[in-house]
Amino acid sequence: MSFRTHFGHDIYHIRMDKLKWTQQQIADAVFISLREYQKIEKGEISPGSEIFLRLVFFLNVNIENYRQDLFNWSPL
Repeated sequence: MSFRTHFGHDIYHIRMDKLKWTQQQIADAVFISLREYQKIEKGEISPGSEIFLRLVFFLNVNIENYRQDLFNWSPL
């Protein structure tokens, strides 16, 4: 699964299952447009680093889930 798909899938489930917020509410909370948020959630685009961090901190996502995808890093 690609980073875009993985991250989008995760934020969708956090939004729906835990927060029960609308896409618009989350987009407003992290200062992006609704359309940009929708594209991130669908896995159509990858968020830039600033937006990624805003979403991670706002949604309390475990950043370790994305280490390998983000940095193309694997343990020895």
